Amino acid sequence: MYILRTLPKLISVTALLLASGCAQQSLTQAPESVSTRPFEVSPQVPGELNADSLYDLLSAELAGKQGRFDEALEAYLRQAEATQDAAVAERATRIAQFLRDPKRVLAASTLWSRYAPDALEPLHIQANILLHEGRFEEAAPLLEKVLQQGGDEALTLITTQADQMSPEVAGQYYQLLTRISGDDPERLDYLLTRVLLLQRLQQPDAAAVLLDQGLQVEPTQAELVLQRAELYRRQDQPEKGLALVQKAMQDNPNHSRLAAVQAQLLLLSGQTEEAWTAIQQVVEQEGVDPQLEYYFALLLLENDLPEYSQRLLQQLLEKQPDNLQPHFYLGVIAQEQGHRQQALDHFLLVEDGPNAVQAFSRALSLYDQPHQVAEVELLVEDHVARHPQRRETLTILYAEWLQRQDLIDTAREILTDAINNLPPSANLLYTRAMIATPDQSESMLADLRKAHSLEPDSAMIQNALGYTLTLYAPDQIERAHQLISLALEQEPSDPAILDSMGWVLHKLGRNREALNFLQRAFDTYPDPEVRSHLVQVLWALGEQETARKMLQEGLEQTPDNLHLQEAVDALDEQP
Repeated sequence: MYILRTLPKLISVTALLLASGCAQQSLTQAPESVSTRPFEVSPQVPGELNADSLYDLLSAELAGKQGRFDEALEAYLRQAEATQDAAVAERATRIAQFLRDPKRVLAASTLWSRYAPDALEPLHIQANILLHEGRFEEAAPLLEKVLQQGGDEALTLITTQADQMSPEVAGQYYQLLTRISGDDPERLDYLLTRVLLLQRLQQPDAAAVLLDQGLQVEPTQAELVLQRAELYRRQDQPEKGLALVQKAMQDNPNHSRLAAVQAQLLLLSGQTEEAWTAIQQVVEQEGVDPQLEYYFALLLLENDLPEYSQRLLQQLLEKQPDNLQPHFYLGVIAQEQGHRQQALDHFLLVEDGPNAVQAFSRALSLYDQPHQVAEVELLVEDHVARHPQRRETLTILYAEWLQRQDLIDTAREILTDAINNLPPSANLLYTRAMIATPDQSESMLADLRKAHSLEPDSAMIQNALGYTLTLYAPDQIERAHQLISLALEQEPSDPAILDSMGWVLHKLGRNREALNFLQRAFDTYPDPEVRSHLVQVLWALGEQETARKMLQEGLEQTPDNLHLQEAVDALDEQP
């Protein structure tokens, strides 16, 4: 409507008048004879601004200029509903986006799309929020409208959230895209999105059929080739994927992802020298991305080719001497080659970045004798002085090093000092609990309970407290089961938590259920403690022969393991 098209100019003029008036009179002290609301309230006509709406909107603009954005947003939301005007609703949406308030962005954009039913942007905004909140089914009809009106950016929203969808929801989105796009293989954007959804549905064969349809249309299209090559890799057919990639690289010689996948597939195909030659050809190109070189170096290291990896890492340091990250992997290589001092020098150069803490941990691991405690202490103190923000983490690393050297009392002293002098920390309490000995079970439980009070949602702490209660507080076995169940909800595949669940179920006499969890834990992580638990549950279920065989195998591998000895004692006590 006309009056709304003139609104921004009107707001600007009025704001100037208000500002000019401020020079004459304080805003906080209006004369009694002047009304604080200069317009009479008039009936609201949908689609038009009456005096009351105009005043509200002008006040909202002034509030925004003064930084009172919440107040401005409330006024715009109120007037969007009153005027039923899309421009007012859009303005409310923009302010809510500025405030990063998804709830009110959703409310405002819903009004915007209601009053401008042909507008794609508000639908896109709503779908984006719903997808990020995991409200996939609510987002589906909005995305369908966007896609039907040609808003293909909605496909990006679906692809970025595909991994978070349940199989049922992914199936609904697949059917939606199939219905909209038909069976047209030339719509590659739709085809690739459907491929991602099929992979979420664990239907690689159906995904391969779709990709092959697309490749018939565009046999060297990079994204199609990459997706198809990945499926071949998963099917242990790297040679087929390699043929596709090499053909695509003829048309896309500077495509970094194709180059990376080509190197990976060459290595998987056992063509080491060819892979190294291909990598060299890429890194020698002018303007090659250093991140690609870094990827190649790690790929070579992962495939047990440390000499080649070392060369690339050294080249990266020559090109970017201020980038210290290659030093971490050069340290790893030197450590594996037995060059202790060289490894130590590399690790200690990694002061910042994602590998800084791990680099320091590896540096400590190079000191493997108790008599080196003074050197390690100086190293830790020096690092804390230079990185005081890491004091908690460095203290934990030091305590764990002391534990490995059987200097348990010193480790507890270090942790206790940190607990007493640093802000409350669940990690410090958890670490002190984990190095406690069985005769310190009360102290262990106290630390874990306090850690749990600080971080009640931590699966690691829930599991540790639950398992410790199972061992040392048999009267609290139901509480132990509850805590471990909460941890398992968060980390359903964690072998430590699976083991804890199996053991607490055994203590509850639910051995058939316990066997399932313990077998899954052992399949993932065949640790002696897990083996010990599995042996005892098998025995309790009457499978003595299997239990004896499993126990014997464990004793042959680690004859002095305390957990296996406990299993021996437990079976000896059985009738």
